[in-house]
Amino acid sequence: MITADALTALTATGFSRRGFLKSSGALVVTFGMASVAERLGVAPGTAFAQAVVPGDRLDSWIAVGVDGRITAYTGKCELGQGLYTAQTQLIAEELCVPVARVTLIQCDTSITPDQGTTSGAQSHPTNFNQGALAVAAASAREALVRLAAQRLGTDAAQLTVADGVVSVRGDSSRAVGYTELVGGRRFEIAVDPNAKRKPSSEWTVLGKPVPRLDIPGLVTAQAEFVHTVRVPGMLHGRVVRPPAVGATLISVDEASVSSMPGVVRVVVKNSFVGVVAEKPWQAVQAAEKLVARWTPGTGLPSQRDAYELLRKAPSRDTVVVDSGDVDAKLSGAASVVRATYYHPYQMHGSLGTSCAVVDAQGSGVTVWASSQNVHALRGTVAMVLGRNRDDVRVIFTRGSGCYGINGADTVAFDAALMSAAVGRPVRVQLARKDEMAWENYGLPFVIEQRAALDAAGTIVAYDYEGWSAARGGRPGGNNPGNVVTGFVAGFQPAAFAPRTPAPAPTAFVADNNTAPSYVTGRVGDKAGGVGLVASERVVSHRVLSPFFTGPLRAPERLQNTYAHECFMDEVAAHAKADPVEYRLRHIRDPRLIEIVRTAAKTAGWQARPSPRVNAAGTRQAAGTVSGRGFA
Repeated sequence: MITADALTALTATGFSRRGFLKSSGALVVTFGMASVAERLGVAPGTAFAQAVVPGDRLDSWIAVGVDGRITAYTGKCELGQGLYTAQTQLIAEELCVPVARVTLIQCDTSITPDQGTTSGAQSHPTNFNQGALAVAAASAREALVRLAAQRLGTDAAQLTVADGVVSVRGDSSRAVGYTELVGGRRFEIAVDPNAKRKPSSEWTVLGKPVPRLDIPGLVTAQAEFVHTVRVPGMLHGRVVRPPAVGATLISVDEASVSSMPGVVRVVVKNSFVGVVAEKPWQAVQAAEKLVARWTPGTGLPSQRDAYELLRKAPSRDTVVVDSGDVDAKLSGAASVVRATYYHPYQMHGSLGTSCAVVDAQGSGVTVWASSQNVHALRGTVAMVLGRNRDDVRVIFTRGSGCYGINGADTVAFDAALMSAAVGRPVRVQLARKDEMAWENYGLPFVIEQRAALDAAGTIVAYDYEGWSAARGGRPGGNNPGNVVTGFVAGFQPAAFAPRTPAPAPTAFVADNNTAPSYVTGRVGDKAGGVGLVASERVVSHRVLSPFFTGPLRAPERLQNTYAHECFMDEVAAHAKADPVEYRLRHIRDPRLIEIVRTAAKTAGWQARPSPRVNAAGTRQAAGTVSGRGFA
């Protein structure tokens, strides 16, 4: 296990773990007080970056230390969902060691594999199924058993593993520990995609309650957040955003703040403006006093007409599913229920404003950020600075939760531009007004829905049409203009091109949660939905937003599910049906059916037509009332 001072030295020099391993030949080495740089003869400030951490090599995922500890490397990060603990359990289980003997390193571009964005509830499928971290750990266990078989002179099938020791079944005196087998050395083998996972019947760690490993540090102020990162020689920056949407910079009067205490430099790139100072408050004061001239901007549509304008703007249309018979079903239905739902722009409003620290001095760039995709951020930081991607190292450091996209990436660009300009590390924490005005909001929506019902009140056709506005989004690896800093620095957001009419779908795509859970999702000969309504039409119109937008918790699920589930309540009420039973009547997926039934039973749901009447048999009068719902 790398000691705290050794890790500090590694970080300060930019010397990657893999760069060290390449020169030392050791897998994991424990250091004392001597610095890594001194032991390796590395000049301070020298940067090393692993261009690509190969995901097919076992040493990219698992290391066994000279003390028998396991170090694992993951490309999925802890955002408050307990993933760090769960992944640690996975490694402990597959390698047959206690949880306390595992150290997990997450999301550092120089030492962890690229597993994309931590989002979409995909971290468990990615690492816990038949690939990535799980199979790497199983590969390591099988490799250790093979080595033990050679050492003990027996067949691998006769061996068992417990507590990091491989022994002969029925003869515990013939045993060898992980440390003796590979401690401090590389495996030098590929991950075996056919490595056998431990069956759940043999689990001793997975599936068992383990207290969250990160909670003690969080509640005792020992955990490091990106807001608390401190680097020697670090300065502080403050951004000056445009005063209006569409405004561009005309000029900056640097003399307006040059005499203020602590001011180091005013940084300008296209319409990006930032002030760097010795102390945070000095940067705040200078940013407020800086004289900058801007164009008037493009203005905004009136709030009163916003939703109507959303319907009328040029749009990029998408047909998710269309059975071709919805209009006929609507015209021949026993009854039709219609409803329209409006959803405004909504900010994420993280409790703490976004923050990043960047050290762009010398030939390398080190970024401490709470990005959900450090490898993609590595690419876009390089673009913003005009540097080689291999010169950039991004280290995930926990920040304010967002479950969507807050200012984590854009503030990393802010700090990178300022650090590169002054040649020293710079910390930037956004002001509340900066984040509120310029974050990537959740998309606004207008959603119209119609349901055709037969005489029994069952839905025979479902019609969805939605309008939404979008601009930018996650920067990915090559779109820094998808967030405000990249945009004002001269990069364009992802291109928007109207498209009407939409092409026919080739597959059922539910990524944006546009289709309700009650349609079959049939495209061609495949039905990708979980519902039973076969007469189905789902059409989406995307228009260009004046504001930056992005996922809010899940891509457009807040907006669409609100509309879908409210609508099902209204249709159930029209049919005088119980809301839970009515949902079950229109879904076909066995797992989802069981979930709905179990949730209703556990909650003590009382079946009734909706809306529920009070004990006297009449609806509640105006005033404060209580109720229960299901979605």
